Amino acid sequence: MTAKFSPLDYAFAVGRIKALENYLVPTRIFREAAEAPGFSRAVELISEAGKSTDRLREVTTPVQLEAFLETERTALDTTLEELFLDKNLYGFYREADEIVKAAGSLYLLNEQFFLDFFRLKIDLANLKSFLRSRYAGHPVSQFEERYVTGGRLEKKTFIDNYNSNLEDFAQFLKTTSYEQLWREGLNFLQAQDSFVVFEREMENLVMDYLRSAKKVTFGPEPLFAYGLARRQELKLIRLVILGQMLNIPAFLLKERISQTYV
Repeated sequence: MTAKFSPLDYAFAVGRIKALENYLVPTRIFREAAEAPGFSRAVELISEAGKSTDRLREVTTPVQLEAFLETERTALDTTLEELFLDKNLYGFYREADEIVKAAGSLYLLNEQFFLDFFRLKIDLANLKSFLRSRYAGHPVSQFEERYVTGGRLEKKTFIDNYNSNLEDFAQFLKTTSYEQLWREGLNFLQAQDSFVVFEREMENLVMDYLRSAKKVTFGPEPLFAYGLARRQELKLIRLVILGQMLNIPAFLLKERISQTYV
């Protein structure tokens, strides 16, 4: 992809994004909301912290919650479509969760931040697929069919160790940022028969990477990072508020709450 805009062209857009970042909700607020004595208090905590989520106070049912979230997602996409000067990069933002589709277009990117982001997402998708296939006792061929190219973890590493102990696979991740994810996720899976911690730690790694965009003074990176951070925030709002509506125990909700951008 040939660069059409200089980083300075994003000066106005980044200024607007920095202002919006002030309204993102910290992780601790979601944890407090999960422990709130009731649904109303949980809504109040999140609304007060986010400011941009005032309309959340009007939500009283799961149907209204989904409508609120859809409205917020649409507003977010509209804002970012306006701010992204390079519409191809806006497309990558929209497809950030569609790993297979995005992987097929990696050759279009020459911006390192975006390349490294998608390589991270591809690695995480392959690690998750590997663990699920192994834990379910599926044949290696099934994993091979799901393997996505474009990441840093080679297919051969997974295939050569498909029949080894899951605990031992951590040694092949020592030179990466995935070792802790593997160990914590696997330990919880073996103890609780749940992928909750693995999923949470995947989201934490993604958020850790996105935070690096805060160091960028001008450019499209802060827009991309904010958009995905806000998407994740909306997912956490759904998790906590719906959990409160359904009276799900706080400790179960807190296990699923990942780190936020702020």
